Amino acid sequence: MISVGRMAERFGMLPHQVEQQATTYDLMIVDVLASYDKFQQNKTDPSQYREEDLLALVEQGRGS
Repeated sequence: MISVGRMAERFGMLPHQVEQQATTYDLMIVDVLASYDKFQQNKTDPSQYREEDLLALVEQGRGS
């Protein structure tokens, strides 16, 4: 039901219109897009790390 609500919101339709007109393929696409959006949001931003911290990790990896 959440997918139907999100589809209705995205396409400017009422939920019952989506329920009547959408196919299972449409629902699958919405699910894949939601999963991809979540994946993108969970990716870490490299700019959040300080250069000094990254260099320290490299040195630890080298065994120094």
